[in-house]
Amino acid sequence: MTDTLQAQVVTREKALASAVMDAMGGKENYMRSGFIQWDFFDVRTLTWDVQGNRVRIDYKDGFLSIITALDKIEGTVYQNNIQVTDPDTLAFYLERGQRIWMNDSYWLVMPFKLLDPGVRLNALGIRNTSDGQPAEVLELTFGNVGATPENKYHIYIDPGTYMVLQWDYFVKHWEEEPALSCLWTDYKWYGNIMLSSGRGAFGVLDNIAVMEAVPSNTFAR
Repeated sequence: MTDTLQAQVVTREKALASAVMDAMGGKENYMRSGFIQWDFFDVRTLTWDVQGNRVRIDYKDGFLSIITALDKIEGTVYQNNIQVTDPDTLAFYLERGQRIWMNDSYWLVMPFKLLDPGVRLNALGIRNTSDGQPAEVLELTFGNVGATPENKYHIYIDPGTYMVLQWDYFVKHWEEEPALSCLWTDYKWYGNIMLSSGRGAFGVLDNIAVMEAVPSNTFAR
């Protein structure tokens, strides 16, 4: 492939990723969000302080609550409403909380992360989604970044609206068959950004909210 053709391919991929973000309100509006809250299916509720770089995770069964910084091992953990004080147990759950946030937030805001540092995009052309819609497909891999850099995704994008229609997830980037595949549906505006709540057969990311403020005790227990 010539340098000129390579540049055209890269430009097309970046342009497509940028169009997705623009259609959903733009990367700047996403980055300016105050707090984003959602239910990760029926398992847990996350309250993400975007500007403060921290998250609160409450399990639906009431057993576990994690309040953790996202850039360091610092925070508070409660099991059955009793604060965890053992240093090793605390560190374990704080690290677990960070990994939960990485996973759960990717299910919600992945379209805004298509051009994050270390992300590699490869245009695969037009393919049909599982429900028969033609879509432009971007292959997404990672350059040794994130908790699981060996993963791969195929992102199906509506060529008219630039909404993500489906994603396929591969545990290893060299695998041919996805470990899971689901549609992205039910797009709505939340403040200045658009998010999708429907995940096909997997269910719904329910109770999504984008807020400028939350109660003062949200991250203090």
